[in-house]
Amino acid sequence: MNLETRPLIVYVDDEPHNLTTFEATFDGMFDVRAFSEPLKALEEVIKLDPCVIVSDQRMPGMTGVNLLELVKRTNPFAKRVLVTGYSDEDLVVESVRKAQIHDYIRKPWDTDDLQHRILKMIEAYQLECALRAKTQDLEMKNKELINIADELRNAKEREEDLRKELEAWAPPFILKAIRDQKTNFPMKKDLALITCDVVDSSNLHGIFLNERSVRSYIIRSFSEAVIRHGGWRESISGDSAYAHFGLVQNIEQPVQAAFAVANEFRLFLRTFSETNKINVECGIGLHVAKNCLVDLLSVKMETSFGLITQKSFDTTSTDIDLVHRIEKLTHLLPGSNIAMTNEFVKALNLHPTSLAEIQPILFKGQKKPTSVYIKTSDKVSETDIKNFQENILKMYPTHQVNEEINRRVG
Repeated sequence: MNLETRPLIVYVDDEPHNLTTFEATFDGMFDVRAFSEPLKALEEVIKLDPCVIVSDQRMPGMTGVNLLELVKRTNPFAKRVLVTGYSDEDLVVESVRKAQIHDYIRKPWDTDDLQHRILKMIEAYQLECALRAKTQDLEMKNKELINIADELRNAKEREEDLRKELEAWAPPFILKAIRDQKTNFPMKKDLALITCDVVDSSNLHGIFLNERSVRSYIIRSFSEAVIRHGGWRESISGDSAYAHFGLVQNIEQPVQAAFAVANEFRLFLRTFSETNKINVECGIGLHVAKNCLVDLLSVKMETSFGLITQKSFDTTSTDIDLVHRIEKLTHLLPGSNIAMTNEFVKALNLHPTSLAEIQPILFKGQKKPTSVYIKTSDKVSETDIKNFQENILKMYPTHQVNEEINRRVG
């Protein structure tokens, strides 16, 4: 047997000549430790940690079965062998049940048979040791793999959270364009524009609900309605907000979506005012911008923190200025009113009811007059509309509009 270190065997027997014979049988083959006292053997077994423990059955003070039963608890991996000079089937059954012995040897033993059996016990012990070591190694590697899997899962979750956070700051259109790498900026798109502005907002300053300003409730509701219908709120300025529809490709009817937001937002304003006993009115403007410039603005700068690149999304068009200007007209009427350009009304599937038509107006920065319609609130009377028309004529006299047109044409 080729072993790097000699296996250790413990033999317990109260008869000295049996101890001598056992030691002589394995002289030079194994490291044999013989004990004539069971209690002394038990004390040393824990320290020695032998491969095999062989015990005689009949000893004063303790039987071999009892000794091996105790060894099973202190050294569970050691091979346990019982030796007896009697043929007793009940003893065999008891030793297997209590001590879970691995072999049973009768005295007087045959030397060759004894060596063969002990050798088999040692080989089995060494194989089990190797299997345990491999199992422990596999368990350790498995734990490492589990830790790696947990780290990867956590990293994926962090990446997913970061992606969701970035999506909250960037329009879906921009994310899709970057992902598909098919869109070149700048580009031009037809967009349905919507803007809102709080009427007499100074009356609401300093008014809070649940530690939030009324303004924040209004802007948030407008933003939620825009997102719900597939649009993007691009900016906030004071008590006004600007959004558009048409950048996200899955919105088939951006004009209809913008009109739905306007009506939904106006309904919210009424409900909010009645529920909280706070009168809040907003003007709403709607327009269609043809060939609106869509661009990603990028600024790179070398700083003490390294190279920093800042990008921002921007839509640019004189039509964007126009939608803000027509919205301001609604502030001349009571309630929350919706101003729409003629281009927007024509693009709707159904012609809205309760529309007040205003004379064509040449707004500042525009090349031609704009026809505007007002979808009035239920607070607007016929007298209000008449006064409104008169105020518009004072603000934008027809003759001045014609003179300006002739001047630009000429």
